[in-house]
Amino acid sequence: MKTQIFGDFRVDSINELEFSVDPGWLFPGVTPEDVAKHEHWLGPRLVEPETRKLKLLSHAYLIRTRHHTILFDTCCGNDKEAPSTPWHRLRTLFIENLARAGVLPEQVDYVMCSHLHADHVGWNTRLQNGKWVPTFPNARYLISKGEFEFWRNAIETGSTQPSRKQPWTESVLPIVEHGLATFVEDTHGFENEMPDEIRYMPLYGHTKHHCGLYLRSGSQDAIFSGDAIHHPIQLARPDFIHALDREAGIQVLRDLIARCIDTSTKLLPAHFPSPTAGHVVSESGHARFRFDAD
Repeated sequence: MKTQIFGDFRVDSINELEFSVDPGWLFPGVTPEDVAKHEHWLGPRLVEPETRKLKLLSHAYLIRTRHHTILFDTCCGNDKEAPSTPWHRLRTLFIENLARAGVLPEQVDYVMCSHLHADHVGWNTRLQNGKWVPTFPNARYLISKGEFEFWRNAIETGSTQPSRKQPWTESVLPIVEHGLATFVEDTHGFENEMPDEIRYMPLYGHTKHHCGLYLRSGSQDAIFSGDAIHHPIQLARPDFIHALDREAGIQVLRDLIARCIDTSTKLLPAHFPSPTAGHVVSESGHARFRFDAD
């Protein structure tokens, strides 16, 4: 993704990993045949031609204001235990990519977490001398109070899959134990600290308190959608959804499409392949995604 400029804000993508998945792995019940019906407009950038696997990207957004350096989500992380996923025991150059963008881990002021799934909190911590320590030691990690409480309760009561416990212990609890977590409301922002606007944007469904991010500077604005949408195919099929609350997730996605389509609002998704950023547009009565480079 090329650098995005919104007034006084600069936004860069810090890439971690490109990968492809079977459609049913991401969207329960969706088959390669279902994907084939949309292959003509998705193209090879978004779908592997022979396997019809969906192409995805793991990356974080680096947001720089005049006063703050912010990371929105922290990808999968290195050395994490995540069997049966593309991010099991990774060894990527995420920190080096961050440095190429001009930022060292010590220079990050805020980490804003959209939700607490493994592939969005992985670089919250890194392995050091056999222990998980905060990757960004001078940052405040902003976490939805409701999201944290939901997962704490689910893990303590055993009402979620055992695989959810691993990222909790590797990537979330160490932040809390080091005193770097700040629990916030789902509309928390920085309005009192800067003339423009950066705030959480509730996009519930994928998880109980999943939040995107809304950014505005002057007349320019953008929505960082997190996992409210994973892949452009969902613009045509909002019912292809990966959500804890399926109906809520579908409605949030439909509302997001209606909010963005044929407007100047830029959409910055969490997993669209490079170049990632773009606009939702109508083409012959259908919602489509137009990447910035197009």
